[in-house]
Amino acid sequence: MLTSPRQCRCCGATFAQLLSLACDRPDMAPEDMPVQDNSAIMAEDGDVLTEDFCRAGEFFFLRSVLAIPLAGSRGAEFILGTRASVSREVFEDYLDRFELRETSELGQAPAWLSNAIPPGHPEPAACMLEMRDGGEYPELKISESSHPIYALQKHGAQMEELLDLLHAYGHDLPSLVYDA
Repeated sequence: MLTSPRQCRCCGATFAQLLSLACDRPDMAPEDMPVQDNSAIMAEDGDVLTEDFCRAGEFFFLRSVLAIPLAGSRGAEFILGTRASVSREVFEDYLDRFELRETSELGQAPAWLSNAIPPGHPEPAACMLEMRDGGEYPELKISESSHPIYALQKHGAQMEELLDLLHAYGHDLPSLVYDA
């Protein structure tokens, strides 16, 4: 699973090297809200969902990553592509620096995990968003010690915990572990 491409039989997704999952929108964004090109966030008023940004009412979201280290893997991580709810000020500052790929100047910002991770977890989690340069998405670090992902980020996930997380998202585990 860590070194060769695999195709999931349930969804057809091809995973290269270490697996990752991504949420294409914050949970509060309606499923019928179309995903537009990033330029729409500046060109349109009102609610807009793009590949990397979302504005919904008085809420502002950035695409981010939530990395879960794998215990005993010498630095390998499982990456969850998520959305982070941020203040209007952080959102606008990030937009100003996004095209220049100089977002790390923003440092850290308080944020909320805006996707139910793990699935069914009802409450948004308080996080710290760490900005990064070079076009890399900001990284979310869970701040709430009672959240299930907090311990995984802090201590690393065992393979069984990772497989349980993937199963919760409906992935066919045998096709990920064995040649299809």
